[in-house]
Amino acid sequence: MKKTLLIILLLTLSYGQSKIITMNNDVVIISQDEVVVEVLGMVCSLCAYGLEKGLSDLDEINKKKYDNGIYIDINNQYIKISVLKNKSVDIDQVASVIRDSGFEANTIFELEDNKVVEYKLDKSNKMKPMNHDHNHDKDHNH
Repeated sequence: MKKTLLIILLLTLSYGQSKIITMNNDVVIISQDEVVVEVLGMVCSLCAYGLEKGLSDLDEINKKKYDNGIYIDINNQYIKISVLKNKSVDIDQVASVIRDSGFEANTIFELEDNKVVEYKLDKSNKMKPMNHDHNHDKDHNH
């Protein structure tokens, strides 16, 4: 069974613009038109419903995918947000909606040019990219 799942995952990744990330020991596939958010404090379906409602009101959300554009995994404390094709969602706005719903967006992932970019909150409550996923030349240091 695990071997079949692995083959399906590899085929999915090779034919589409998707990547695998891990979220709380769960394998998560992120596609080009999605944002994945690790949400701290989300423990019940009522909590999830309020969060779904707030995020699905954003203009860039593809409400045809998932449930109003939002997939919620309460057990692993993450959400997937489906974004309309050729649109992008404001990462800080997503974090703000989550915060206003009583939770914390611990980490946000999105694909840029088919590379995973990870965002974390900085001291000013803004989401900042933590990795650039690009090649470094010898003289370039972070």
